[in-house]
Amino acid sequence: MAGECQCLHVQQGFMTSRPEPFGSTWAGSFLENIDQSTLCDAQCLMARPFPPAYIQTMSFRNISIILAILLPIGIAAESAIPKRLGAFVEKHCVDCHEGAEANSGLDFYKLGFDLSKEETARRWILVYDRLLKGEMPPPKKRRPEADESKAILKLLAESITESEQERTQVVLRRLNRREYENTSRDLFQADVSVKGLPDDTSTDGFDNVGEGLAVSAEAMQAYLEAADQVLDAVFSTPEKPKFIRHETNLLKQVDWKGRPQLESQIGKMFRKTDDGLVIFQSYYCPTNLVNFARMRAPAGTYRGKIRVRAIQSDKPVTMRIYGGDTIVNRRECHLVGYFDVPPNKWSTIEFVDRLVEDSGTFLPKCYGTEDTRKDADTYPNPGIEIGDIVIEGPIDEWPPKSRALLLGDLNLKSANVEDAEAIIVRLLPRAFRRPVEPIEAKPYVELFSTAFAKGRPFESALRISLKAILCSPEFLFLDEPGKRDITPEAFASRLSYFLWSSMPDTELTELAAAKKLGNPEVLYSQVERMLKDPRARSFTENFTGQWLSLRDINFTEPDPNLYPEFDELLRNSMVSETKLFFQEILDRDFNIMNFVDSDFTFLNGRLAKHYGIDGVEGQEFRKVTLPSESLRGGLLTQASILKVTANGTYTSPVLRGVWVLDKIMGQPTSPPPDNVGSVEPDTRGATTIREQLAKHRNVKSCAACHTRIDPPGFALESFDPIGGLRTNYRTMAEEAKRPTVKRAPFTWAWVRYRIGLPVDATGEMPTGEAFSDVRKFKQLLSRNPDQLTRNLTQKLLTYALGRKIGFSDRPAVEEIVRQAREKEYGFRSLVHVVAQSEVFRKL
Repeated sequence: MAGECQCLHVQQGFMTSRPEPFGSTWAGSFLENIDQSTLCDAQCLMARPFPPAYIQTMSFRNISIILAILLPIGIAAESAIPKRLGAFVEKHCVDCHEGAEANSGLDFYKLGFDLSKEETARRWILVYDRLLKGEMPPPKKRRPEADESKAILKLLAESITESEQERTQVVLRRLNRREYENTSRDLFQADVSVKGLPDDTSTDGFDNVGEGLAVSAEAMQAYLEAADQVLDAVFSTPEKPKFIRHETNLLKQVDWKGRPQLESQIGKMFRKTDDGLVIFQSYYCPTNLVNFARMRAPAGTYRGKIRVRAIQSDKPVTMRIYGGDTIVNRRECHLVGYFDVPPNKWSTIEFVDRLVEDSGTFLPKCYGTEDTRKDADTYPNPGIEIGDIVIEGPIDEWPPKSRALLLGDLNLKSANVEDAEAIIVRLLPRAFRRPVEPIEAKPYVELFSTAFAKGRPFESALRISLKAILCSPEFLFLDEPGKRDITPEAFASRLSYFLWSSMPDTELTELAAAKKLGNPEVLYSQVERMLKDPRARSFTENFTGQWLSLRDINFTEPDPNLYPEFDELLRNSMVSETKLFFQEILDRDFNIMNFVDSDFTFLNGRLAKHYGIDGVEGQEFRKVTLPSESLRGGLLTQASILKVTANGTYTSPVLRGVWVLDKIMGQPTSPPPDNVGSVEPDTRGATTIREQLAKHRNVKSCAACHTRIDPPGFALESFDPIGGLRTNYRTMAEEAKRPTVKRAPFTWAWVRYRIGLPVDATGEMPTGEAFSDVRKFKQLLSRNPDQLTRNLTQKLLTYALGRKIGFSDRPAVEEIVRQAREKEYGFRSLVHVVAQSEVFRKL
């Protein structure tokens, strides 16, 4: 084709993403016969922006040919690729990334360069990262010159950043369910528990990201109902609930006909004594306090005392207590706690628990004992003797502090519109978390006035105004106004929702009003104060729950045939270990590499036995130094993490590998290509998952990703779906060998599983470095503290800012990493650096 096009697309240096410029022969001789003007028209149409008037100058023939070229391959105006980038891709990339068998499913011919599409941008960011690290082109391929790579990286960075900033919109962030409940509690100083709000959508791993917190009509109705629940807690009942002191004994429980409740089971399930009843049951145990249930006790907080002693044991026996509808189990029912009962001497177990519904009661029973149903009088195994029981309450303050704070000493019979206005004007600045103009109170005062004029009592009319406040956008959303930086009041809210998942308190609000939070020393002292406050438990609870997927602990139920030792206490202990471990690293400002590997953890007796660690007894958690030869240490080998990364039946190196890459290493993987099926383990136990993955990696489009995904997963294969250490898989195949143990510890369930194939926890990193077990893998991972700090910084910023952290935030992230490095990677220091960072103040 002779001649040279002088059209706008050449002047701008653009080319298109259609295959022909990459050297493909897809069009063959057809393209060779198209004249230069037609190609110019086609390229001009695909470049952007371009004056519409130009199109009118094209010949009908050219337009027809252009449509024949463009429509079948779906090229749009937005897919124009910078000419220099296109030449680079053609030279270094298309050999491996073309067609249906393209590595990692990345086909540059189909990808285009429409960076307004999030998926396209995500893939180009992956290209940028692989090129930046020198991973691509692969070592055996022709490598670009340093200046060439630098120029392409600069071009990509500028294009991605510009596009991201164009498509990023400031989204008002709605309070999620937990933030709503906490904010209502702190606004009114009330004991608030809200039911019925819809689940919050998780975006980039967190449920406080504004983009995922839309409000539907159904959600708005739920907020109306939630506001009523909040105000019920604030005002409480018109009269003080009747105080109940219920003294009883299991021998005194009677059924609905007045007959002794447990009489028929004495000598079978229970042993009668002079002081009460001996129970042995860990499972079915009809020891509900039915007499208390018949008293129809109102919802509220109750104090309980149970006189107990362990029998036929030289060590404590565990008792567990449940509260709520423990009899029929049709309404709310919950665990009160696990308690150690000393042997051979009487002691008193005391507990405080809130019954959230009327007519609730309590159920004490054993844990970890072997049941009997027929010979209780002569049964030799450990049990618990239960004597006198006292339940008293409600012990909640009445009238509640919230009512007094809201109404003061106001006489409701003589109160008027002016009194209501004073209450509303006083409440609004705290509810809206900013200064409020007098006129903003007018609509809420008018709501009261209208209701009051129609004869509603003062309190009822005031509830209407307060309900409107709780459903207003100013309360439900975190408004963060400003030009470059957010306002001081918005900054105070951002800080408090970061660390407390709730509104700013008086001290923080006053410092914001005085514009003192911009002072680094003042801000540092406030962050320290807030981290020491009990409300900071919300940070540990909500951040770990999402960063580490702890909220998914109940998502799967382990197969009882394969894992009969799994029970409620083990599950609860798993989560407690991880939260206590996280809290210790935060409180002590330990190096964040402890999240990867540490010489300590937190254990109670149940979890210690699960880990095979001696010397830890009882329900109380304590800090334990791990044996030097232990595979445990760090998050990856904690049972909670190992459970949420398995499905309850088997482990998958793919699932665990993806989790480690995303949550720990900050290298999230691309979704698998549509034409590639998942790898399902052989439930018969004849083939290991490693053998199946070896075949999977032979597929060209799978190999690149599995080179990164599989090593972390293989390293964790020494741990089963409930976090137990193993050398062999478990199987239900009848031909496999039986284990020596007949009944599972703690649950006493019969063991039905067999011993399967041996576990292989060795692997090789993408760098070629080999590891023999998870200890060596953790050592390799720990060599790059910046990588782990970068990932944790991104997670913290996503959670703190309530938005996605994108490519354009990378300079801010790197600055935080640099400062964290100077502070020796202390985790508490990292939280301080995030709060002091420039990005934390920006819109």
